[in-house]
Amino acid sequence: MNKLKISILTALLGCTALLSGCTSTPEGFSAEQLAQADQVRFVKPYELTRTDVRYNAVGEVSGESCSSQVSGGPASHNAALLQLKLAAAQRQADTVVLQGCQQTAGAGCDERWLCTGAAYQQINQN
Repeated sequence: MNKLKISILTALLGCTALLSGCTSTPEGFSAEQLAQADQVRFVKPYELTRTDVRYNAVGEVSGESCSSQVSGGPASHNAALLQLKLAAAQRQADTVVLQGCQQTAGAGCDERWLCTGAAYQQINQN
């Protein structure tokens, strides 16, 4: 093969590797979990007062990402938010009002992100 063909082939293989990395799931989450989390959206508290939509409160939810010497990888704010959305989805909720996230240590974690919120199910009005 000539040098031009080798360079093009190498570039194509590099691009393929980069693109496949972009479509992979975040570490520790399955594609099914990500699909469930995608069904839950975050809203601001004032959005619950809309007159064209009703919401049913289903309870408080939390999500945690923990890093310890046993578990390995670092704690992640995004992973805690994903866990929060998964907790809401398990309660059949499709909406979450985020109350807050904080980074702490303790509870068996060297580093910990904990996010809390209130889960709601949107009720369609006909």
